[in-house]
Amino acid sequence: MDSDPHHDASASTTEDGLDAATAAITLEDFIKMDEATRSTLPLSRRKKLAKLEVAHKAKMEKAEKLAKAAEAEHHARMEAASKIKLVLDPNLPPATKKKIRELDPTRDENRRVLLQGWVHRLRWDGKKLMFIELRDGTGFLQAVLANDLCMTTDAITLNREASVSLWGTIHKDARAKGGMELHCDYWELVGPSPSDIESILTHESNPDILLNNRHLVIRGTKASTILRMRSIITQCFREHYFDRGCVELFPPTLVQTQCEGGSTLFHLDYFGEEAYLTQSSQLYLETGIPAVGDCFCILPSYRAEKSSTRRHLSEFHHIEAEFPF
Repeated sequence: MDSDPHHDASASTTEDGLDAATAAITLEDFIKMDEATRSTLPLSRRKKLAKLEVAHKAKMEKAEKLAKAAEAEHHARMEAASKIKLVLDPNLPPATKKKIRELDPTRDENRRVLLQGWVHRLRWDGKKLMFIELRDGTGFLQAVLANDLCMTTDAITLNREASVSLWGTIHKDARAKGGMELHCDYWELVGPSPSDIESILTHESNPDILLNNRHLVIRGTKASTILRMRSIITQCFREHYFDRGCVELFPPTLVQTQCEGGSTLFHLDYFGEEAYLTQSSQLYLETGIPAVGDCFCILPSYRAEKSSTRRHLSEFHHIEAEFPF
């Protein structure tokens, strides 16, 4: 007897639909199913998911055991750390308080110094050796803390950006940044930092996150270098004008007159009167010419142009000068 092609096509379509539906069932879906629902699945698919479920449970149980073991180890470590109290040895030579930029690996080798700053980076080598990359705003220096120094409660709970005071001797080390490192003999935690600081900024952070956490971004080497370069460039401009006998003036940035186009003014209510953020200090410099002669200023200016291009800034520092004759 010949088969009905319409019947065969319908059966094939139904089977394909069931295969697609069962294939779409994830392990998470399978774990939530009761036995009655599982029994409706094709045998081969049910066996495969059951095998994955067993492996998943074993993995979760192992992870739970490891977490409990880590928690117990941390608790024991913290309990032991609470019994360790650091004391500054009075028999050691007095330490000279210095900035990192003032250190020289040859001149200061074996000299005992006191450095204060922030933990830029932190890494452990086992439980009795810790390396701190100290940042004090003038440079970076690696510090080594060993034995009891890194087994206290403060050391175990130390995070990046915590502020610390470190006592120790300078030693040459070609592998370290700056060709030297600090071997600590005592240290103090000045101010702790939150434990979640590592997750605030990552390499994948978008511009909004970076701008909202700008106070952390500028602590990086690239951003801090830009701040230093801006300071140097500004100083060069000032020296240029001072060398030519100019006087630096400081005009106000809250004004009641416009200098350029009125459409680019930032308006504000100044105690009931209309005022603006300055677009330029040129007019004030012109009034200062008869009093001091050649003059200049380096002050912020503001433009209320609605644009998001890099060539349009709402706020910038304006270098302006006026020479009367």
